[in-house]
Amino acid sequence: MVFCLLLVCSMANLSAQTVTKNTLPKNLKGVHMNFEVDFSQAMILGKTETEYSEYEKDWNKDKETIVRNFRVATNLAIGKSYKVGEYKDATYIIKVKVNTITDDGFMYCHVDIVNKDKDVCLSIEDLTGGKEPAFSIGTKLSRMKIWATLTGKKLGSILKTEMSDKNK
Repeated sequence: MVFCLLLVCSMANLSAQTVTKNTLPKNLKGVHMNFEVDFSQAMILGKTETEYSEYEKDWNKDKETIVRNFRVATNLAIGKSYKVGEYKDATYIIKVKVNTITDDGFMYCHVDIVNKDKDVCLSIEDLTGGKEPAFSIGTKLSRMKIWATLTGKKLGSILKTEMSDKNK
């Protein structure tokens, strides 16, 4: 019974993701996309980023790993046809705005893909990868790397679907 309830709650959280706009061209295979993550307006475990960085002294160091895990997971899930990273000649920028990182392991984000003219081509509301596996060990800061990986994986799967020729 408890397992069924957890499964339903987990699925409800995963289905909250909504693609609100998609005007990307049909074939983006091989296109370079930059990847940016913004924590500046995030509530991290109930604190602003500034408050959290004062509370958790390793935040600024570990934030780089959290962003890297997010990007790597996105790349792995999106597939080899697309290139997400840091490029001088990028056609698009994936802008991830982290809204909330909860105590119970959810990272909620808003994602926009913008073109060189800064027009929003794709928008995803309430992106989250879901809750981490049960019984994960480590500090909340170290487990945020897992949360970022889960959320990046979910983002990559959504982007792969939205950017495929089948959806156009």
